[in-house]
Order: sequence, then structure tokens, then C-alpha cells
Amino acid sequence: MMHSYKAILFDCDGVIVDTENLSNDLLRTMLKELGLELDDQTLHDKFTGFTNQENLQNAEAMLGKALPDDFDSIYRQKFQALMEEELAPITGVVELLNKITVPIAMATNARRQEMNYKLNKIQLAERFSTRFCVEDVAKGKPSPELYLTAAQALSTEPKDCIVIEDSVAGIRAGRAAGMRVFAFSESVPAELQLAAGATEVFNSMKELEGLLGLS
Repeated sequence: MMHSYKAILFDCDGVIVDTENLSNDLLRTMLKELGLELDDQTLHDKFTGFTNQENLQNAEAMLGKALPDDFDSIYRQKFQALMEEELAPITGVVELLNKITVPIAMATNARRQEMNYKLNKIQLAERFSTRFCVEDVAKGKPSPELYLTAAQALSTEPKDCIVIEDSVAGIRAGRAAGMRVFAFSESVPAELQLAAGATEVFNSMKELEGLLGLS
């Protein structure tokens, strides 16, 4: 089924750049060392797509105690090293972006420095000249504020926007903004995405091209 739209709003991690698996594997490993083992559903439902601060709070609540003082800094150092070695665009995303003719924007729960680093590294910073991060809003996803801010910047009504997401938190944000959400289910189970309110799910960027009427 093809959908009409006037703008497309993209998440970053897990949709444009392949960071979701890197961050999830690292977080799971570091929390396991502290005695907290996360199954896939808990990882996707409670940690994927949320802000780093929310993830730390969730981990402490599940552990029943405070994380080590240096947990966050060690996590960031290790994650940065992984990105230096392995960061790449999602397969097919560059070809997809080259076919899109309507305005696009990025809305991510990442911090500005991290967002800019990722886009520069995969050479897509210019394509996402309109972009917003968690520091641009009072509340990150699952609040709709990031997506509403992006839509306003593109002078487009929420109902005319399609959001490209993967995480439960991001899907909820897009739906709360009154937008349709297409969810990339390569790494996140489609049933979780549909339960969160995804309008459509897709397994590849080629499949997304079809949903957007680009192929």
C-alpha cells in the first residue's frame, strides 16, 4: 500500500546509521557484568531508542542499586571506539535518500555532538541539513516534541508527515505527534513495533522505497 505524504522525518540510530546493534550489545554486556541480564524483548522495550539518561535510570531501577560512578563515561568511551571502527549507513539508505524529492529532516534522541559525528562520518550531514537532537527539546522520545519540532521546521502538518523509525520509544513519539510511522524491523521484532503503533513495518530499504512510491 502506498501512502501520500509531504515530508519524511527520520530517526538516526538503527534507521540511518547501524548503531543500534552496537549500542545494545555493549549495554547488555556491561550490565551483565553488574548482574543484570537483559533478554531481547526487555532490551528493545525498555532501552532501545530512549535517551542515555533514561537508560541509566532504567538500569538502576532494575538492578535495585546505583550504577558505578564511571559507568556512563566508560560506556561512551567504548561506544565511540566501536563507532570509529564499525559505523556505516544502513544498507540501501543512501540509494533511498537519493530518490526522495520531498523535504526531509532528522529527529534523534542522541546528543548534538553524537548526531553530527555520525552524519559526518557516513557523509550524510549535508543531506540532513534540517536536524534536531534531544538537546533541542524539553523532552526526548517517546514525547512527540522532537517530531513536532521537525515538522514545524519543514512547514508541514503532522498528518502529512511520515516518520521512519525502529524503536518502540520512537514509534510512540511519532504516533503521539499525529504522524504515520513506518518501522524498520530488521533488528527490532515487528510485533513489538506494531504493538507500539507502527502504521507499516518493513525489512529493507528497498521495501521502504515501495511503501513510499519510489520504486
